Amino acid sequence: MTEKDRTKWDAKYLEKLGGTEPSYVLEKYCSLAPVGKALDIACGNGRNSIFLAEKGFVVDAVDISKVATDQLTGRHPNINVICTDLDTWTIPPNFYDLIINIRFLDRRLFPMIQEGLKPGGILIFESFMDGKKDEYCLKKNELLDAFRSLRVVYYEEKKIDPDEKFDQIVSLVAINTGKLLM
Repeated sequence: MTEKDRTKWDAKYLEKLGGTEPSYVLEKYCSLAPVGKALDIACGNGRNSIFLAEKGFVVDAVDISKVATDQLTGRHPNINVICTDLDTWTIPPNFYDLIINIRFLDRRLFPMIQEGLKPGGILIFESFMDGKKDEYCLKKNELLDAFRSLRVVYYEEKKIDPDEKFDQIVSLVAINTGKLLM
């Protein structure tokens, strides 16, 4: 399915998908993370990667779209662009001080995200939520359940613009305390 996904996202980024401002939750909470290595999952046009690089982070910016990653390549020396299919990519364990996952959902990555954070590392996650049926949306409290081994410092489920395809968003900010909570 890689080529089909790549073609779909390339077409969307050719239409200039995405804004230029970083995510609000990222702007508000990135200072909790020790400045070091960051991972931007499904980075898209790189708005969040650029923001982090300008804050001093060395960012691995990962996305399937060659159109998006080509636009990001060379924009900042602290950004390492990785064009790959996240369905098959793996996050190295104990590697990142900050992992961000903004408006993308691949539940297969949840355990790798937790393992990829260094002790003291921060997770900033924001995605769409739908209490009904959509497989691309989180369910109520799903993020809390998925990342219960991390210490949550911020969590919010809220309504957004009703003209959007999905009208709810969920945000989570959590710290890897380095302890395994059961």
